[in-house]
Amino acid sequence: MTKTILIVLALIAGILAFMYLNPARHEPLPPAQKLLGMGRFVVKQNGNRILTEDYTLVYTRKEGYILISQAKLKRGEKEVTLAQQYQLTPGFSLSFYQLGIDTQSVSQIVSAQPRGNGLYMEVRTDDQVRTRDIPDRADTFILDNNLVSQYQLLLLAAETEKLDRDFTAVVPQALLSIPAHLDGPNSVVFDSGGKEYDGKRYVLTLGDITITIVTYKGWLAGLFNPAQGTTAYNATLFPDGISPGPSKKGAASAPMGVEEEVTFVSDGVTLSGTLTRPGEGGTPVPAVLLIGGSGPVDRDENMPGLRSNVLGYLSHELAEAGFASLRYDKRGVGKSEGDFKTASLTDLVSDARAALSFLKTLPGIDPTRIFILGHSEGGIIGPMLAADDPGIAGLVLLAAPAHPLDYIIRRQIEAMNRAAGKTDEEVQSALKQEDQYLEFVRGSRGEWSDYTFDELRAAMPWLTQEAYREITATSLSWLREHFHHDPIATIRKVACPVLIIQGEKDFQVPSAEAALLSQALSAAGNGDVTVELLPDLNHLMRYHPEEPNLTYRHLDSPLDPRVPQAVTGWLKDKAGV
Repeated sequence: MTKTILIVLALIAGILAFMYLNPARHEPLPPAQKLLGMGRFVVKQNGNRILTEDYTLVYTRKEGYILISQAKLKRGEKEVTLAQQYQLTPGFSLSFYQLGIDTQSVSQIVSAQPRGNGLYMEVRTDDQVRTRDIPDRADTFILDNNLVSQYQLLLLAAETEKLDRDFTAVVPQALLSIPAHLDGPNSVVFDSGGKEYDGKRYVLTLGDITITIVTYKGWLAGLFNPAQGTTAYNATLFPDGISPGPSKKGAASAPMGVEEEVTFVSDGVTLSGTLTRPGEGGTPVPAVLLIGGSGPVDRDENMPGLRSNVLGYLSHELAEAGFASLRYDKRGVGKSEGDFKTASLTDLVSDARAALSFLKTLPGIDPTRIFILGHSEGGIIGPMLAADDPGIAGLVLLAAPAHPLDYIIRRQIEAMNRAAGKTDEEVQSALKQEDQYLEFVRGSRGEWSDYTFDELRAAMPWLTQEAYREITATSLSWLREHFHHDPIATIRKVACPVLIIQGEKDFQVPSAEAALLSQALSAAGNGDVTVELLPDLNHLMRYHPEEPNLTYRHLDSPLDPRVPQAVTGWLKDKAGV
């Protein structure tokens, strides 16, 4: 059955090629149909060619986009034949998808089609059938894990704004749906056959995998998947392959790096993370432990409703600069065990220490050149580790507070109310309520569950059921420990070199905090302190020309290039790279 489909798809591709590329055909294409592209993609893994895909992409006014492709895939000693037909409406919603897969021992048909508002997927292997329904197909896009041509369709959909940059990637062959996000484009220079070309770079995140996409004059030129060690390129345009270069004007996106899923244990809790290396083999390299900010953030520093990807971006920039890095999901987040809702500051510090100890033991890592980088709350935890470990080679602080958390929170409440145009009387009323909350937390014990609603309302008369749900969403012990922790007292104990990066448009942590940290270090005798106070930079390390506010903007853009430039330049100097 599959072989029949392969033959049919091959005939379709041949007919399309004849219709639109036959030299004897001199008349222009009818306005209702257009050949968009035709050519060959090649995929290599560790330098060995593993896939060749020939494709034809046609647009018709009635049917939309029709993609036909055939591919040969090598899996060890076996060769797999794949034949694809992929059809999208003019508005880029799915009309039809079918993939025929044929090996010497088994044949398989993978299909997907609209069903109501959802999507129906089916995998038929001989007499066995597996299915899955996706109830809502809005902002979904099929991306098979073997073929390349689909990424050209993805770019067309994204550039015409028919697909949201946060979307669901559907893999019918595995009956999977994966959260995905596309960043870019940024200008990039890449190399092919010893010649440089100006292109565009996109960064696609599929679950835990980051793929770099390079285009040339609007067409897919290459894909780079460090997690799988694969490189794909458009052999029709660039028969010699392509090598990605740095982003133009220092634009920070996701360069190359080799990533490995790792786990380590902290107080009996197994935590999951990603080790990113600059490459395979060679001499031991310096490494950086990356510690994220507050909230239930994952290893990249993303959480539901907020995709900052600060640590994800930095890990790849570090790899390009010659540094390994370790980042991890907080306990109870992502793939890590534990309960985030009850995690205290002590727990998070213990987890960071466990990550540091694990990093030091890894082969290929130089234990004498280990650095710590902390962002926001990570800028509180990082100094706690560096103060206790004289072997730390350096500390990088991004948007790190100098005051305890209760001070930071109270300042935010005042600033938000004044920015909203509230009167002085209204501002003071809001601060009075906040002071009651802060005072209760400072003198509290245990967790929120140790108190009844009436007990809490006695301390905070303004408390409503809605406000109760909001304040109890954060661990009470975490709040209390932060309120009693003095970052200035800790930073005075740090003797290693320190780099402090702070944005002048940071609404969450005032820019003046950087000077307080620097002064405390200098007063304690640390003479190796560098401060980078960057204009128009917000808390999430993005360029922010607007007035400071708590609305995080520009998250579709990579980090402000000044941040990775400052970080990697300082690290290379301290590590002798």
